[in-house]
Amino acid sequence: MANDDQNTAHLNARAVHRTELFSDAVLAIAITLLALGLGVSEYHENALGDSLLSQWPSYVAFLASFVYIAVMWMNHHAAFLRVRMVSPALIWANMGILLGSVVLTFPTTALALAFQSGNAADERAAIVLYGGLAALMGVSWVVFFEVLRRDSSLWVHPGDGPMWGRVTLWAIGGAAGYLVAIAIGLAVPVLGLVMLFVLVAYRATQSNRISRSR
Repeated sequence: MANDDQNTAHLNARAVHRTELFSDAVLAIAITLLALGLGVSEYHENALGDSLLSQWPSYVAFLASFVYIAVMWMNHHAAFLRVRMVSPALIWANMGILLGSVVLTFPTTALALAFQSGNAADERAAIVLYGGLAALMGVSWVVFFEVLRRDSSLWVHPGDGPMWGRVTLWAIGGAAGYLVAIAIGLAVPVLGLVMLFVLVAYRATQSNRISRSR
C-alpha cells in the first residue's frame, strides 16, 4: 500500500512537472515572437534617427506585451508551486491561458501599426482588439483559478481554499478591467493604452497574493 501511494505521488509530481515544462516552453516562444514586430522601416539617407523615433509605438507595444507575458509566467509559476497534481480540467484551463499568450503577437502588431499611423479610428480598433483578447485571457485565468478552488485534491496545502477564492476574484477584476480599458480607449485611445499598462501592474500583484498565503 505504501509503495502504491509513493508511485501515485511520483506520477502526480511528474504530471505537474510536465505541465510546467510545456507551459514554460510555450510562454518562452510567445515572448520571443513579440520581437518579430520590431524592425527598421525604409528611410532616406541621414534620416535613420527620425525613422527609429517614428516607430515608438512599436517599442511601447512590444514592452507592454513583453511585461504582460512575464507577469503571466510569474503568476503561473506561483500557482504551480501550490499545485500537487493536475486534472484534465486544470490542463484544459491551462491550455486556455497558453492560447492567449501565443495569439498576443497579433494584437501587439496591430496596436503598434495603429498608433504609428496616427489615425484615431485605427487606434480605437486596435485598443478594442488588444483589450478584447486581454479580457479573454483574463477569463482563462478565472477558469484556471476556479478549477483549483473547486478541487482540493489538487492543492499542496489543504487550507488553500480561501486563497484560491481570493485570487479568483482578483482575476475577475483583471478581466473586467480590460473592458474598462476598451471603453476608455474608444473615447481617448492614448488613455486606453495607458490603462493597459496599469492593468499589467495590477496583474503583477497576483503572484505575491498566491505566494504569501502560507
